[in-house]
Amino acid sequence: MREVQHEDGHLWQKSSVVDEEAVDHERQIALVEVTGEVVRVRVAQRVDFDLLADPITARVSPPRITVGGAFEMTGAAGAELGRQLLEAGRFAEEEVGQGEVRSFQLTVAPAPRPRLVVDG
Repeated sequence: MREVQHEDGHLWQKSSVVDEEAVDHERQIALVEVTGEVVRVRVAQRVDFDLLADPITARVSPPRITVGGAFEMTGAAGAELGRQLLEAGRFAEEEVGQGEVRSFQLTVAPAPRPRLVVDG
């Protein structure tokens, strides 16, 4: 799997090429310290490509918010986690949207030139 770290200001922080037909995007919203652990809150979205369709179709899944496993936490940590979950919800609803189907045409690029091999 190949990962791409995006520059500041990009909608996503990281994109992972799962295979030729899918890409997962991710943005970490927060790391919240709870009793002895750190809970990560993130928003992720998957894009699946139907390479056999003409034109090729991208199926964008609705964004999903993930929170680390079950943790015991103080009231203050719970409140902070709640604030960060609200931010994750806002990001998923307002920035990303709920997923859509997109169609596009690919242009044919010229074949790459063969590499030269030198026997040493």
